[in-house]
Amino acid sequence: MLNVALLGAGRIGQIHAGNIAAHPQCRLAYVMDVYAPAANVLAEKYGAKVADLDTILADSSVDLVAICSATNTHADLIEAAARQKSHLL
Repeated sequence: MLNVALLGAGRIGQIHAGNIAAHPQCRLAYVMDVYAPAANVLAEKYGAKVADLDTILADSSVDLVAICSATNTHADLIEAAARQKSHLL
């Protein structure tokens, strides 16, 4: 089972969260978004936790980080996740 952290709970994050949750070998573990209500709704829908980036990247059970946030945030999030040797999507 792959534990996936989803960064971004907007339109594309919602689509990817559904795909992750539907995959029999994946579990949506975390959701992060700058707009807390969106993160809360998506996490509740799929049984995930809402957390900040530091918490997500410190959790060694996270197998994959799916970056679904606004385009202008991708580079910083990729670099942060890569420093933690996370797999990225």
